[in-house]
Amino acid sequence: MAATMHVEVVSAERSVASVEATAVFARSLDGEIGILPGHQPALLALAIAAVKIVKDDGTEERIAVHNGFLFFRDNKLVVLADIAESASQIDVTRAERHMSELERKIASEEDAAVRASIRKQQVRLSVAGR
Repeated sequence: MAATMHVEVVSAERSVASVEATAVFARSLDGEIGILPGHQPALLALAIAAVKIVKDDGTEERIAVHNGFLFFRDNKLVVLADIAESASQIDVTRAERHMSELERKIASEEDAAVRASIRKQQVRLSVAGR
């Protein structure tokens, strides 16, 4: 059996995941990172992106993370995010509608907040398999 680490993903509203995993992949503000059991301690600011968790049974779980932090130490990894959503928690219809509205808005103006909102919807739809 492969070495594992305990992974917790928590948003301001709820616990999203608590699993044993063999690997976690995330996007920090400085780029992509993979964490395996035994990794050196780390504290990273996260970008708006999907976090992929490879569970100890070999299955994968993707979670949409909208800003936050990843902390790893002693084979315990915690993601603390402003918003974190598993695929089953994402309202795909709402995300697609919001994405369409934002794309129309950005066509008429350049706005960093609109681009960030579009990125959130893209991550949600990606995690939901769309």
